[in-house]
Amino acid sequence: MFMVVKYHEADYIIEIVLIFLAYILVKKLLRRNDQSFSNRKVKLFRFILFMGIALRILFGIHDVINRPVQDSDYEKHEKLGKRLAEEGEFYDFAGVELRNFRQPGLPLIFAGGLKIYDHPVTYSIIMILFSFGVLIAGYFIFRDLDNIASFLIFTYLSISPNMLFMASNSNTQLSFFFFLLILFLVLKNFKGRTYELIIIGALLAAEMYIRFNFFMIFLLLPFFIETYRDKKIIFGAGKFAVVFAAFLLFYSPWIYRNYLTYGTIRLMPTTGLGLYSTNITTDPKKVGDYNGVPDSVLKKYSNLSEMEFDEALKKETLDFVKQHPMVYVEGIPFKIMKYSGRQDWTIGYFFQFTEYKGDIITETIFQSAENFLIWLILFYSLFYLFKIKKPGPLAVYILWAYLIYSVVLIPISETRSRYNFPYILFPLIALSLNERKNSKEDKQTDAG
Repeated sequence: MFMVVKYHEADYIIEIVLIFLAYILVKKLLRRNDQSFSNRKVKLFRFILFMGIALRILFGIHDVINRPVQDSDYEKHEKLGKRLAEEGEFYDFAGVELRNFRQPGLPLIFAGGLKIYDHPVTYSIIMILFSFGVLIAGYFIFRDLDNIASFLIFTYLSISPNMLFMASNSNTQLSFFFFLLILFLVLKNFKGRTYELIIIGALLAAEMYIRFNFFMIFLLLPFFIETYRDKKIIFGAGKFAVVFAAFLLFYSPWIYRNYLTYGTIRLMPTTGLGLYSTNITTDPKKVGDYNGVPDSVLKKYSNLSEMEFDEALKKETLDFVKQHPMVYVEGIPFKIMKYSGRQDWTIGYFFQFTEYKGDIITETIFQSAENFLIWLILFYSLFYLFKIKKPGPLAVYILWAYLIYSVVLIPISETRSRYNFPYILFPLIALSLNERKNSKEDKQTDAG
């Protein structure tokens, strides 16, 4: 409403209408005594699955012929992959050599693809495969659930413009989301077997290789304790210990590589560049954006090692915030607005870097469809969460993952829409998977 009153722009006016329509639809859905649709479940899910497959084939063909020009981070992921394939080295360069600024997961996958077929189309094929992987993983997670939340989330995964356009660029969000969905699928069908614990550890290592997210490992401790709440705490803790050991085993090559590079144990990537860009600005509206790092700053610190460079940028950021506290405080609402806003990063990028640049009408149609689906998800998640009395352990795990990520991200980092993806979907995924299998009483509570 603020944006409409302030700027009178058509896309914000359209979004206000979409918000209203999404709110009305969600309220109607929640008035139903029965939040299931078991009679039509199979046909609906198959229809949406086939739609998702057809649309991905269409967009995949388009990307092979007219893929958007890769820019910024997307271009760097491809360059790093090619560097790994040809030189066997993983490093970025921004005036200072950076060897632990980006996680190596997606570039490593690109490098493997280039070893098989050394051609630019390989990047596109890999991202299309990840897009299909997300769709198929989502189908196996949600197909046997008969709640409305599962239908909404699978619809989003299948046909939302954001999910379809995401494969058009070399982003880490899509590959990260794929491994998270596989993790949720394993946890959904978890029986406590040792090989399952090892697989969980491997999946957690895989998502860490792509995007650094260490807290999801430790949240598994209360998950296992709650899953085995009829046993002693040490039993659930033992299950977690196996997962953690497996994670360390699969992640140890990167730890060892960093030790050889820096002479110290290091898991966390360098963060100074991101902190500097996000927070050093005198315009509160730009707090939480990527504002870049001036060439003068890069030149100033070009004689430093990566770790010294990282510490210098962190210090500059902290000093700036101390000197301009009101800029930071006034920027918090804009950080939150960016975090909870539209998923426009894929759609806008597609139309900016293809031959369709300037096609405002088509872009608006895609963006409006995306905004409507996102508001459906946000409203349904928010209102239905208040109805749940005792959520199951998997739902709690996913909700805590979303909450902790948000609490960590919003105060210090970029909060643009691509940074909260796929986390913005976590509440609805949690509602879909909210099931307590240990007692009839719990099942009756959830059904109520």
